[in-house]
Amino acid sequence: MTRKAPLTLSPSIRREVAFVAVATVIGALVRIWALGRLGLVHFDEGVYAISGLWAIGPGGLAGLDPVIFPYAPPGFPILVGLAYKVFGASDVAAILVSVTTGALAVPASAWLARRTFGAGAGAPAAALAALSGFHVAFSRMALTDASFLLVWLVGLIIAQRFLERPGAASGVALGVAVGAAQLFKYSGWTLGAVVPLSAVAIAVCDPSRRGADYQRRVWGFGVLAAATSALVYAPWFAFVENHGGYRGLLAHHGGYVGSLDSWFGHWRLQLEQASALSGGWGWNLAAWLPAIAGAILARPDARAWTRSWRGLVFIAMLTVAVVAPTFLWWLGLGWLVFPGRDASPGRRLLGVAWLGLSILTPFYHPYARLWLPIQSLGWIAGAGAIAGLIAPQGESMGRFGFRSGVLIACGLAALVQGLVLMRTPSLAERGMGLLAPTDSLRNAVARALGDSPRENPKLRLLVRPPVTFYIGGRAEARIEPDLDGLLRETRDGAWALVDLAQLGQSGDLATTSTRLLERWEKVGVYPTSLNLPTLLDVDPGAARRARPADAEAPLWLLRPRRSGGER
Repeated sequence: MTRKAPLTLSPSIRREVAFVAVATVIGALVRIWALGRLGLVHFDEGVYAISGLWAIGPGGLAGLDPVIFPYAPPGFPILVGLAYKVFGASDVAAILVSVTTGALAVPASAWLARRTFGAGAGAPAAALAALSGFHVAFSRMALTDASFLLVWLVGLIIAQRFLERPGAASGVALGVAVGAAQLFKYSGWTLGAVVPLSAVAIAVCDPSRRGADYQRRVWGFGVLAAATSALVYAPWFAFVENHGGYRGLLAHHGGYVGSLDSWFGHWRLQLEQASALSGGWGWNLAAWLPAIAGAILARPDARAWTRSWRGLVFIAMLTVAVVAPTFLWWLGLGWLVFPGRDASPGRRLLGVAWLGLSILTPFYHPYARLWLPIQSLGWIAGAGAIAGLIAPQGESMGRFGFRSGVLIACGLAALVQGLVLMRTPSLAERGMGLLAPTDSLRNAVARALGDSPRENPKLRLLVRPPVTFYIGGRAEARIEPDLDGLLRETRDGAWALVDLAQLGQSGDLATTSTRLLERWEKVGVYPTSLNLPTLLDVDPGAARRARPADAEAPLWLLRPRRSGGER
């Protein structure tokens, strides 16, 4: 009986794996930077932090608060609850879920890029993901986006495998992946939609895969994948049906959908937001330089680029990527959507995913975080372009489909858009950096509670959910739905805590403040500020004209006004 030779990795693979590991560690360190100074800021962060309390309640997961379902499926709240079990219920524990899943997106991106473009593509994808300012910003918040992106990237890998070798096992795996994506975001269905669309694109564009056997297996086992996905999602569907109905949920989200008339404006806004969240030239340079270095490290045998025009292309590409952050979007268009005939199923899938999301996303309200999956596909396209540049001539034209004209066109388009149309200010230079502390709300709540009357600890609240989370059981609180609720007189003498970010939801802030102070008088003012992702959600156009004052959202501690005027 002969013994099998031990599995050995080539030096090239070992170098690339080592680079990805280092990039993952760096990505984790950046995301966890000054963890103790991170806190909840965004409206939705409070909802998710509160929903995670199922873990310490008597009912366990069955006690998940139904208030969550208009915001998101249960995937992220379940992870938050598990974090509470390990670290205790706190804002930092909830944020750690995003930090962890955000760091894991680095090797997932490398895996997706390498299996799409081959050797040399994993390292640059890891660098672009690890130091993506856009991704870092959302990985430091207790929002669903970092967790969803990890599930999305792994789901794309599984979908590639299915299209390459459709079968029962790959079909079930695809169904589980799509179901999991839907349990983290309602838009997770898009992962399932891109697979049949990719199958159609393969049949039309790739003659080698038009055979009846391949098509029969793709569509037949695709039905199995759809059934599996439905089974995975069914419990949450039933939960929503029992708490208001799925039709109401669809109507709620339908209210955020725009029209063809709003599409271009939303698209431009979201690219401006992506540019603002890139962190500026310093962040872009810090990501692209190691991306290029990683590709060279992984392919030391490919030296032809040093003796040809490709060296100049490297310099030009780096320059454009640094000064025009939307270059990643244009690379997705050029590198993924038009890969040429007989492209690999995996690359065809990414092209369909990029195109579908780029068309659909601007129809929705222009929340910056919705652009994150498209941004991640830009990392993969950028990694493919870098790997194609360093590969030998024949290989770059084959596997990578390298075309210098496409790269030049992408760069020119990004420059025109970035330098002529956008003119996005450097928000990092205005005190709104991506690594800035976000604990001002937590500190403000603690100070306000300390100034509240001990003899009557009741508080009426018109605040963001994070404030409710921070108050916890430290005061007897009654949440008011809007300004009118707060203006209704009560006889218990309760004071009020008002969040100006929430007060602004009741109308023009100057008008609502005047109405409020006719009935209440200020006892204390506690400064807090919105971080950049939250500000862009509150005001999508802030990427174009934000000032530090726009991010100010103080808390007011109020007491009922007595007759005879102010004291």
